[in-house]
Amino acid sequence: MPALVKRISSKLAWLPDDFMRMLKVHHTPGDTGKVEGITIGVATFMDRFDHYFRPLILRLASLFPGNEIIVAINGHYRVSEHLKYLDQAEEFCSRFSHLKVIPYKEPAGLSSLWNRIIKESTEERILIMNDDVRLRPDFRKFLTGSGILNSQIATINGSWSYFIISKEMTEVAGFFDEGLTEIGGEDDDYIARMAMLGLSPENYNTGTLKKASLKGRHAGEVNSYGRVIALQEGGYSTLNTKYLENKWEISDEYFPGAVEVKGRKHRYWKLRSENQSYIK
Repeated sequence: MPALVKRISSKLAWLPDDFMRMLKVHHTPGDTGKVEGITIGVATFMDRFDHYFRPLILRLASLFPGNEIIVAINGHYRVSEHLKYLDQAEEFCSRFSHLKVIPYKEPAGLSSLWNRIIKESTEERILIMNDDVRLRPDFRKFLTGSGILNSQIATINGSWSYFIISKEMTEVAGFFDEGLTEIGGEDDDYIARMAMLGLSPENYNTGTLKKASLKGRHAGEVNSYGRVIALQEGGYSTLNTKYLENKWEISDEYFPGAVEVKGRKHRYWKLRSENQSYIK
């Protein structure tokens, strides 16, 4: 019963926002002040403009009008269509004075996009999120009042679809591994490297943020690299999955030299002998 009550309460809390979205009213009155010390980064790609990207940027611009927003737009294997999309996305983004676009003409790994956002941020901490995110107007209060802005690295609702990282953390644990040339496994690799240093990310929960519905998805959906998502190992990328398997020894049971990585599908990780010099 408590779980049912929680689901009902959550749905009720989102009803006003659902109604505004139905009316295609995306702007919400926001606090006029800047949230100090934070840049917001969004990773996106073609085919997601109207349902995901546009409403998210409108909401972010309203809730954080003085904050730097960096948008990394990944490339796509359908090059000519992608270039037209870039024009559309950049024209839209040009309306916002604090928003910077990093356009990619060819597909790059999510690690590359995240690293670029972090490096180009003018603030110490960066809130990075995917584009398929919905924010309620009270998300700003969560961000400023929860304590998450004091964290060096923290997920929201246990998901790496939205997380905060500091530049200081990248000096300690390094950047995300760009050997992961597609999408998937970036968080597993980073958490394992943190575990080697005796570190682990924090987590903060909130009902003011959630993943948007996967409207229009189907079994034959193709990703930015021209691969059918449903056929990829690890749920995202066979290439990234194989890369992790070659980089790490991974097991559900402890073995000599392994570090425990809590909260992951597989619990124990160890760099393979040829990678022992690789910490960052």
